[in-house]
Amino acid sequence: MTETPVLHPRPGKTGRAVSVRDKTVVKVQEPAASRKERLRTLAGKRVGEQTELFVVPDIVSFNDAEGEIVFERLPLISFREALSRTDRSFDLIRRAAMSLAGIHGRMASAEVSDRKLESKPNSVPLHGDFGMHNVCYLPASDEIALIDWANAGWTGVESDVGEPEIDVAVFLVSLFHRRPFGPWPVSQRHELARHFLEVYASTAGGLSLQRLRSIVAAIAPGHARMTRRLKGRLRALSYYHSFIDLYFFLGRLRAEAYAVHSDHHTA
Repeated sequence: MTETPVLHPRPGKTGRAVSVRDKTVVKVQEPAASRKERLRTLAGKRVGEQTELFVVPDIVSFNDAEGEIVFERLPLISFREALSRTDRSFDLIRRAAMSLAGIHGRMASAEVSDRKLESKPNSVPLHGDFGMHNVCYLPASDEIALIDWANAGWTGVESDVGEPEIDVAVFLVSLFHRRPFGPWPVSQRHELARHFLEVYASTAGGLSLQRLRSIVAAIAPGHARMTRRLKGRLRALSYYHSFIDLYFFLGRLRAEAYAVHSDHHTA
């Protein structure tokens, strides 16, 4: 890994610019954010190697001062496309949930010390943008690949650490986010979401459905603004039902969990 001069365009209005080439992907952004993403990528790669649950593209070169990272380009397909192949969907969802639990349980944070993490018992190191556009699949090797280890701007979260439900919420939002008759339909999204939550909770040692639902509600406006910017106001309306569907799905899960808990106490 080497530090190299910048030879690529500066970021646009979003603050980031990505250039995809034959064998590399070049990302340019604000220098401090670039350095944070580089360190988080390396920390995530170590977790992937330790757990053998996922792979992370190599960093070919970087320039912290200019905010540039050059990544290895992997032969990926989107996770949504992979999930649309129903014979593998539940296994892939299980592996994604275990990968996220591994990140939360093992990844070192570049931002804070262990002492500060201990002072916030509900905080874990975050991937930052654990959506299906960054959780990818390598068909040739049957591996999950995790990319873009930077905070999603629409969540309003800038820290390296936070509540685990933040990453979980981002994944569920991406799973439910769809338009009618769009490509790669995931027909069993409720069942897959339930499986993801069950596997994550059992692997990570727990999950707060109440907090998860609150975070989904809190980040919904930012995601809606991003969708309008990328898709246009009219087309963005076709995605509006996705958040409603997710919000009520989580409400039903929470009611089920409460009923089971109450039954146990009654017994």
